[in-house]
Amino acid sequence: MQRELRYQMPFKRLRKLSRSMGRKAFPTTRLLWLLLALYIAAIIGLIFFGKILNDRLAAVGIPYGTELLFVSAVLLFCAGFWGLRRLHARQLKTRVDFDEVVRLIQDDSGLRFATENIEYYLKWPGISQLLMVQDGVVVSHGAMFFLIPDSAFAGDGDRLAFIREVYGRLSEKARSISEKHVRPALSHGEQPSAA
Repeated sequence: MQRELRYQMPFKRLRKLSRSMGRKAFPTTRLLWLLLALYIAAIIGLIFFGKILNDRLAAVGIPYGTELLFVSAVLLFCAGFWGLRRLHARQLKTRVDFDEVVRLIQDDSGLRFATENIEYYLKWPGISQLLMVQDGVVVSHGAMFFLIPDSAFAGDGDRLAFIREVYGRLSEKARSISEKHVRPALSHGEQPSAA
């Protein structure tokens, strides 16, 4: 069965969808908000009841009680945040195989990033930015970023040719956004002509 659907999705609705689906897909995210609320409550409690707590703790032989409680609250918050982030990353890794081989196919219409399970096709006008990072080249469409590691290229010449080819096919807006990031690579020779 074949089906073709056409629709538009406003950005406002996508943001709302992202938040609601994120909460449903990763319920531990709610724990981050709970942790933050508890931390803020503890800090407010220390502010309002700091003198009383300090006097009571000093009476049982614990000097600098309020300061000790504040440092403990900060450390507990940091440890909780770190633990929940690790749990979130572990949940994410169980859903997707991040070790799959990615194939990049460049054709006259754009770039195709494909694995065994998923494909993304970026048409040239859909590329919003080209960036250079320490270990590769990044092509983006909005908030989606695709990293092509330097190790994927046969050599520096191949990498430079790819950068120039993609840069030359970008829209004027994308080119103006990308220019400062790719200038070092482009300055190794002649500027690419617009395609």
